[in-house]
Amino acid sequence: MIFFETEADPTAWFPMPLHWTDQDQDEMVKWSVTCAEIVYQSHKKWWRHPRRLVLADRFMQLAEAHPLPNVPAQQAFLYGGDPRRIPQPFYALAMKADGEDRESSLRTLVQATEENPVRPPDVVEFESHRLGRGLRCLRYFGAERTLNASLNYGWWSEEHQLHASVRTVSTELKWLTANISLFDEFARSIWLNSNPE
Repeated sequence: MIFFETEADPTAWFPMPLHWTDQDQDEMVKWSVTCAEIVYQSHKKWWRHPRRLVLADRFMQLAEAHPLPNVPAQQAFLYGGDPRRIPQPFYALAMKADGEDRESSLRTLVQATEENPVRPPDVVEFESHRLGRGLRCLRYFGAERTLNASLNYGWWSEEHQLHASVRTVSTELKWLTANISLFDEFARSIWLNSNPE
């Protein structure tokens, strides 16, 4: 199995296990409390009223809600860099090529071929020193007044002979686009590891 690794700031980006069951409740609580403590320590100097229990509850709710059946993923990372917000999940998936040419497969992977009558997707080339040339696609869905977006990154890994993608979905389009450089930085920090320790 291929694992997604990152060098992103560990006080802002949290790996989240996806396959906990009801029997793993103690582990989920421990993980949530640990993440909350990291966020608390990182932000207590400027944030007047950080509450560890509120932070832990947000992480716990996300842990209990995953995996989402409609978002294919092998791993997930949470952006918890703004303690006033519920952490934002980013989903990672590695897939073998399906026979299409690589460019078409990559466009499909980042949802660049998905149309929305309100607004076409914004697709740009996206370079990562770890994974090489890829694509970034901001895909819109919903109606004009309730426009949502998914931010999708995708690459072809010559080394591992597979496609790799990272994506997130948000109902807050302005927030997502305002933080796109931060999310680009995270995407560039990712690499694939077939032999994790």
